[in-house]
Formats: sequence, structure tokens, C-alpha cells
Amino acid sequence: MTMPTKAQIFEHWMDWLDRSGFDWGEPCCWACKRHFDTKHDLKKASANRLEIIKNWEKAPLQRCHIIARQFGGEDIPENLFLMCKSCHDRAPKTKSREAFLNWVERQDYTTLIQEDILRELRSFELLDRIDDVNEILTDKALMKRFFSNSGVHMNQTKGGSEITLSSIFVQIAEELNRRS
Repeated sequence: MTMPTKAQIFEHWMDWLDRSGFDWGEPCCWACKRHFDTKHDLKKASANRLEIIKNWEKAPLQRCHIIARQFGGEDIPENLFLMCKSCHDRAPKTKSREAFLNWVERQDYTTLIQEDILRELRSFELLDRIDDVNEILTDKALMKRFFSNSGVHMNQTKGGSEITLSSIFVQIAEELNRRS
């Protein structure tokens, strides 16, 4: 059997997505609920079902097995979930559909970003200088310079490019070292 398309997976899960409060016209990760700006939003309020389903096919989401292949999980829509690369990499490899869906319900993009920021603060030993970091983050001219000096990273989810948090935090750390 061939791997189902993202559109087929979306179509299978439409009722669940509806009950879970997802906006069908704004493709996002089904675990952390991360949206991809407006690039993949369907901006047509009167879009029909087929247009909505095709739109999900284009979203930078990966097919994730609910019951892992190693445990006999099949390549069928009811065993596949659409997730961003980050959630797919973190998703539990399990024999239990219930455990997987329970994990999904506990994911939150805002919390994940906060954890990423804390990791960068620890990495650059900036936790004890949080007031100084906040001062820099609110300096628009400095942040503009940081962004113009940051390389763009092509993310692995086919979702385009981004400036990574580490690219900004390395410059914050350098600025604070210059000030010391």
C-alpha cells in the first residue's frame, strides 16, 4: 500500500479536527498547533471542501504514525497524523493509540517556544542576566541590527526559512560581553 497523501489524512480526521477547534483553512501542526504564518492560510471564506483538502496537502507538515511501524502500525489515514518536524521528532513511538493521542493533547507551541528560549538562555549563561536580555530585546535598533546580521536557516520541514533563536541569542550574549 502506498503512503496516503496529507489531503487523505486530513479528510479522514476532519471530524476530530472540528471537535478539537481547528480552523480548516489554516493548516497547522495537530500536536503543538503551530501555524505557518499566512503562507498556507486559505484566504477564501467561501472555499469548498475540495479546495480546503487540497490546501492541507501543501502545508509543511509530516505524516507521523500513531502506532509506530515497528509495532505493526500501518500506512493508512487512521494511523497517520499531520505534524511539524519538531513534534514528529518528539512524538512517542508507541503501540497505544490512546497514549499517542493523550500526548498530542498535552502539546502547546507557546510552551515549546518558552522551553527553547530557556534552553538558549542557559546555553549562553544568560539566566542571571534576564533583565539585561529584556532591555536588549526591547531595543528596536539593536534588534534590527541583530536580525540583519543573522543568517537565514532553511528549515527542514519544507516550510521555508527562519532566523533561529540561537542566531539572536549569540548576538545578545556578544552584546552583553561588550558591555561588561
